[in-house]
Amino acid sequence: MFFKKSLTFAALAFVGFTAAQSSGTAILADYTYPDSITCGLSTCPISGEWIGVNQTFFNTHGCGTVLTLTTEDNSRTTTAPVCDICDDCPITYFKVPPVVQGELGGGVSVPLTVNWHT
Repeated sequence: MFFKKSLTFAALAFVGFTAAQSSGTAILADYTYPDSITCGLSTCPISGEWIGVNQTFFNTHGCGTVLTLTTEDNSRTTTAPVCDICDDCPITYFKVPPVVQGELGGGVSVPLTVNWHT
């Protein structure tokens, strides 16, 4: 019985470890402040910051998953939760409000490539 519980715990720990290792590269696109977002403006954003992702990414990560975004040269980092679905974004694009772009040194007219991880 002890062995079975140990295997179950180990399997759950591995699943948690695997999920924590999600990472990739994305291009940040401009995002004006909408009237509403998928996960709710009053519950999901942290200090006015959030990320809009495509449906596939959203289905995998869901509301509130906090992503760390880092510039390609590793000079700037910020965090923001996944809070919205971006209908016109390919999986390699995230839409973020200007405050997130600003924290990463990006501008409104220049796309910014970042590395992300959960």
